[in-house]
Amino acid sequence: MKSALAALLIAIAILPPVYGKDDYHGLPPAGAATQGAALLAVCAACHGMNGIGMSPTHPNLAGQGYNYILKQLENFRSGARKSSIMTGMAMTIPPSPKHANLKDIAAYFSQLKPMWTYVAVGAVPATAAQLQLGKIIYRRGNAAEGLPACAACHGLNGEGNGPMAIPALAGQHAPYMLGELQRFASGRRTNSPGQVMYTISRAMTADEENAVIAYLAQLNPDQVLGMGPKNFTAYAQLHGAPGAPKAH
Repeated sequence: MKSALAALLIAIAILPPVYGKDDYHGLPPAGAATQGAALLAVCAACHGMNGIGMSPTHPNLAGQGYNYILKQLENFRSGARKSSIMTGMAMTIPPSPKHANLKDIAAYFSQLKPMWTYVAVGAVPATAAQLQLGKIIYRRGNAAEGLPACAACHGLNGEGNGPMAIPALAGQHAPYMLGELQRFASGRRTNSPGQVMYTISRAMTADEENAVIAYLAQLNPDQVLGMGPKNFTAYAQLHGAPGAPKAH
């Protein structure tokens, strides 16, 4: 137990401090989810009205963090995140003051109830050994390889962190997660704060990638999403971010 805790602390210590205050947009405006429902004609073709990806390469958005969805939509619009599909899709969303339409869409998907639709990596069910390796890498990392624990940012159960715009990963489609991990590693995706995901993805072996993804895909998101602090100040106080207001 002590050795496992030590490995976890070492792995977390390797992770550079990245505080996403600029990615924190606060809570959705009142009535945003209702407004967002009227803007989903294009989104639903891939992500469904219920927020469940229509194919294994289209991510589930139901219950995903509001700040994360909003950041990705903004990044697709600005070019900070590039996609042959989503760049064009994001541009079809009518412009609005202060990105109100993007906020409405993000609010709509974030309030949907997650549904567990397990998809295995490469359509091959994970073995018990693979799931165990995935759990170890996800929760403890691999200090010998300079690989921090994924849980340090994405939460112990893959629930993500809303204020930091860090996505929930529990129950996400495995092919989608593998594709994004490979995009980070190749440098094709660059919108991770501080390029943390570029560094981490390049440190992972193919076996570690597949194991972590297999472990996350079989987690039931309905049991773990929505945990953690609900605003940036609370997160900063919890984690000792520089300049954070002191808790009273």
